[in-house]
Amino acid sequence: MFIPQQIAFAFLLLIAVSTALPQTSPGEADDRAVPSLKDSVEAYEKEISLLQHSLEGATIDWARLRHTGVRSWVISNPSLRDSLFYALMAVDSSIQSEAGAEALVLATSTDDLIEVRFGNAVFKGMTLQNAIEKSKNKTLYADIAASYRYSKDVELRDPEYTLETEYEPLLLTYDRLLDHFTPLSPGSFKKPVHFRSDISLSGIRFKTGPFWGAEYKIGNEEIGFPFWTSGKMAFLATYKNLKLGFELPFEGGLNTSEIFPPFVIRSRKLNGTRGVVGEFDFGPFAGKFSFTRLTENDLDALTNPDNFYYITVIAQAYFSFGLELTPTHFIRVKAGAGTHRVNQGSIDVSTGVNQVIPGPAQDIVSPYLKFDYLNHSIGEDFAVSVQYYDVTLVTSATLEVVRDVLSFELSYMWPLAAEVPEWQNPEFLMLTPRIMIAF
Repeated sequence: MFIPQQIAFAFLLLIAVSTALPQTSPGEADDRAVPSLKDSVEAYEKEISLLQHSLEGATIDWARLRHTGVRSWVISNPSLRDSLFYALMAVDSSIQSEAGAEALVLATSTDDLIEVRFGNAVFKGMTLQNAIEKSKNKTLYADIAASYRYSKDVELRDPEYTLETEYEPLLLTYDRLLDHFTPLSPGSFKKPVHFRSDISLSGIRFKTGPFWGAEYKIGNEEIGFPFWTSGKMAFLATYKNLKLGFELPFEGGLNTSEIFPPFVIRSRKLNGTRGVVGEFDFGPFAGKFSFTRLTENDLDALTNPDNFYYITVIAQAYFSFGLELTPTHFIRVKAGAGTHRVNQGSIDVSTGVNQVIPGPAQDIVSPYLKFDYLNHSIGEDFAVSVQYYDVTLVTSATLEVVRDVLSFELSYMWPLAAEVPEWQNPEFLMLTPRIMIAF
């Protein structure tokens, strides 16, 4: 071992032989060459030793070894540790004061020893080489180098030292966009799962396998009516990013709820209808439709039989794209338009049979804009969204409390118009826990 010193010594020895031999006859050369060669070799060996110690003193600095290819470890084998200790004590008895210290080894990744430390005693270079070569244990060098695999590794890198690098935002591919922003998608979980479910006051959704699932939800947040404010609930079958099902009236919500004070859930002003509903999200293009009507079976839970409102048509489409701001921060922007029809009606009881008298209908057309933000940083997952439709803002914030198990979602609907329509609440605030079950 210590190959660099041996090569240098051999090279200098060759130079010494070539220059020391005088140009004389063979007999005279034999008499004069041997003492001259011996003196030259000794002189070069002393010079090499001085240069070696100077080099070690100038370059071996423990603080400079961070972020390099060297490695360090503490010898855990007591027998090997003692063999090394006694080998070093044979050449330097002062190490005896460090008898109880650990043996700390510093070497290259190719098993070339750089230095050995026992407490404050440091052995390196030729001193370390000579001590190991004089040891009775002829495999001591190899045993020390091999002990790295069975010993306690010592971290040479400063964990507080980092290099800040600029991260340029990237346009998300549509596969990754859907993976991050589609509820219950495989990418929304930190580990692979076969069954995923999300349970909250706003509804229940689940998926089994990679494609199929089902969903029950209350409200039409996409047009500014979260939870029961639209008077509708939907039952949907899902396949990949397609949803198809039917809507029914939601009979609850006639009275203001104070179940979770100080969050007061206002009573609804709209009445439910029944019909077909569908949603699709292909990434760049997505939308929703709902075609329903009011029937005689839907008159039991009207807000006001003399004057009530209900929605019969919803159609919405938008374009979207996503950005990866950092490896853990993502945004999605949606831009499009939509329309919905609000009908007015009353009940005629004069004939003894409840009969719906249709009133005027109003078709509302509005641009649709939504901004979604996700933070998937470890220990602080949260999401924020802001939506604009029909001069109404709907904002929400979700904070994960227990990873992949429990989060809380706060939603707030705020009409921006100076005069709020009769069928819309002046505001609506709701807090709901979201329980995730996955396996």
